[in-house]
Amino acid sequence: MTLAKRRVEKMNNVPNILTSLRFFMIPVYILVFFLEDGTKQFSAWIFLLASFTDVLDGYIARKFNLCTRWGQVMDPLADKLMQITVIASLVCVGRVPIWFVCYLVIMEIVMILAGAFLFKNKIYIKSNIFGKTNTVLLFVFMFSVLYWNVNEVFKNIFMGILVVFSSFTSVLYGYKYFLRNKKYKKYSLRKNKTEQM
Repeated sequence: MTLAKRRVEKMNNVPNILTSLRFFMIPVYILVFFLEDGTKQFSAWIFLLASFTDVLDGYIARKFNLCTRWGQVMDPLADKLMQITVIASLVCVGRVPIWFVCYLVIMEIVMILAGAFLFKNKIYIKSNIFGKTNTVLLFVFMFSVLYWNVNEVFKNIFMGILVVFSSFTSVLYGYKYFLRNKKYKKYSLRKNKTEQM
């Protein structure tokens, strides 16, 4: 089988198709959002469908061993682009303050840089319940603001919770890296001493 055919096969598996669909849904969401009046309910359903495809493609990829390099890169990229699009659209109509968007963007940049650093140093840190909880809370927040245009008190409380959770998660990952790096240095030191004896 040629390299070109292998690439076509990888691109044509179900999880990758769902990821590609999510990219396509971004311009559809933008079009519907700015043409729609009122509570933006149709936009909320598009966002919900995109989030569902994210969960579904991950499940199928793991269940049937259909993970590909393309999917590993493009799946999280599609998720982040969709989230940024939704948040940016909410800022444009005044439903979310710009400081919150700036905070999310800064946190994403920090996480991307940290992930690249860990990958370069071949250090793997498993995701924890706090990171997953933060993702769920962000989804609930965005869907609620889209569908119901909730009041300012609700938004402020939710944004506060998200800031605390995401900050705590980042600190926790940093602490885990510190412990992992400390253990690795101790192991390397013992190994060097053993080899010298």
